[in-house]
Amino acid sequence: ARQHNITKRQLEVLRLMRQGFSNQAIAEQLSVSMPTVKSHVSAIFQALGTQSRSEAGKKAHQLGLD
Repeated sequence: ARQHNITKRQLEVLRLMRQGFSNQAIAEQLSVSMPTVKSHVSAIFQALGTQSRSEAGKKAHQLGLD
């Protein structure tokens, strides 16, 4: 994850996204605010060069970030 500029927390968010959790559910699961989750999701998209959750999930799988 480090080589793709993804933090440990962003990796947690990514894993929950791939499991189908909504932003609200991720916020509750990680005990953070919705804006924090949205910030992490945006950073993940930027780091992976993607624009959607499904695209990010596929790219993460290709990169071995499962």
